[in-house]
Amino acid sequence: MALLALPARFFGRALGDALALLVVGLALIGLVAGVAAYLRSVDHRRTAAVGETRRAERLAIAADLHDFVAHHVTGILVQTQMARMMGASRPAGLDPVLEGIEGAATQALTSMRRTVGVLRAPEETEAAQRRPVGDLAGLVGRVDGFGGPAQKATLLRDPSVTDDLPHEVQAAAFRVVQEALTNVRRHAADAERITVALRHRGDRLEVSVADDGRGGTQLP
Repeated sequence: MALLALPARFFGRALGDALALLVVGLALIGLVAGVAAYLRSVDHRRTAAVGETRRAERLAIAADLHDFVAHHVTGILVQTQMARMMGASRPAGLDPVLEGIEGAATQALTSMRRTVGVLRAPEETEAAQRRPVGDLAGLVGRVDGFGGPAQKATLLRDPSVTDDLPHEVQAAAFRVVQEALTNVRRHAADAERITVALRHRGDRLEVSVADDGRGGTQLP
């Protein structure tokens, strides 16, 4: 303001012109300050949005790691308990159980590598390889790998259920089946038949998981 008022000493009686110049200068200062404040606000909102997005991605990756690995580790635990029970009475039948333990451990390591790959170098890995398996196609391997010597898991998929559903819908269905199979191992270890069904119900995808276990069976 002091610098803008300096020309007034040279205008003398034409003080009105000096005041006009001062008003114009103040208007320019206000305009620049307003633009600067707006740009700063936009930058702050952008920074906050990026931080929130990164936080959401970390939570999603942590959920993936927990869901996939916990599922496989639960299978390893239950099959190990089964192997202990069979060790004394039926040692000849241990091979399929140990094979199931090996397969579950391999799948757990694969899920961990795939998830860590998302964090490490996503630009160096194909999208299909680094994205955790979480679609309808992945359900086939999940159900087939669930069965054991005393259990048979079957996937019944209606022909109208195609692979072009939105990925979030497929991921939700995959999580439902995965959690249900984990609960079968935890709470219905005596189940012999597990049936996973996918079908359309109007404009919705209906997922059901049923077993013939009575529940309450306690393993060692």
